[in-house]
Amino acid sequence: MRVGVVGVGHLGQHHARIYAELPGVELVGIHDTDPARAAEIAGRHGTRAFGSAEELVDRVDAVSIATPTPQHLESALPFIAAGRGVLVEKPLAATLAEADRLIAAADEMGGTLQVGHIERFNPCLAAALPRIDRPLFIEADRIHPFHLRSTEVSVVLDLMIHDIDLVLHVIDDELEGVSALGTPVFSSTEDLALAFLRFAGGQAATVKTSRVAMNRSRKIRIFSAGGYISLDLVARQGVHLSLSPDYDPRQFLDEAGRLAAPEGEAAFLARFLRRESLVIEEVEPLKAELESFLAAVDRGTPPAVTGRQGRRAMAAAERVVAEIRERRSILAALPPGAPKS
Repeated sequence: MRVGVVGVGHLGQHHARIYAELPGVELVGIHDTDPARAAEIAGRHGTRAFGSAEELVDRVDAVSIATPTPQHLESALPFIAAGRGVLVEKPLAATLAEADRLIAAADEMGGTLQVGHIERFNPCLAAALPRIDRPLFIEADRIHPFHLRSTEVSVVLDLMIHDIDLVLHVIDDELEGVSALGTPVFSSTEDLALAFLRFAGGQAATVKTSRVAMNRSRKIRIFSAGGYISLDLVARQGVHLSLSPDYDPRQFLDEAGRLAAPEGEAAFLARFLRRESLVIEEVEPLKAELESFLAAVDRGTPPAVTGRQGRRAMAAAERVVAEIRERRSILAALPPGAPKS
């Protein structure tokens, strides 16, 4: 499989590294708008730096697009039009209209278009998915230290979109309503955001994201009837708590409708509550993602994260941003001293 990378900045450099290491894969070349950076990464991995992305089109079977989001359309479209397999880092495009152009072009040519939602390949999620039965509620917290990179876009599109995609993937129902709050702190766009997502089947999720924290934390809790799963994506740990099948709360209600345990709470919990530590594989998520992408290109099968799924996450994220900015505009328009409720 002949591959290339367009954009070898913070994330693209790792695409190049992994492609260079994969068996049966030839890293034909890379391109970056910074020639010195392109030469550095090419030299590091024994490949060639091309002066333009167009020079790569006829030399590769597949390509990673890891340019800044506003350049995704112009970077990816020539490869899609040539029928090449294309992985575009998240978000798929700068606007939904541009995302639609990429999806339509891939449909027309029949090529693979995958979106780089890397958390789909987090081994914690892989361990949890088989145990998730009819999810009812999801909590997701993503807290990162502040960096200058990507501050031109809202934290919703920079970081929260990871968890929005996971929520949509796990619940897989129509998103019916969105409520959100957010504010800039150090940049000109939202650095903090909190969203509540409501689905047609009655499921719900809260997603909280910050890029102005002292430390990094990424945690997800997934609740179903009779149990929940708690995941720490940074520590690579997971726990599944569930009730035993023979538990019936109606057997333990007192006259006031409260749960009562004649044998004592500790014995009650030991009898009915099961705690299982999830077995988390030692997997590099980006490597798993790129292997999955190349397999889809090779076999002509649907990718793990399709263009339409990437667009769905974008659309939900844009609804969150719109809700935040509408609320902020209303508050800004209130006269001094007016109640802000």
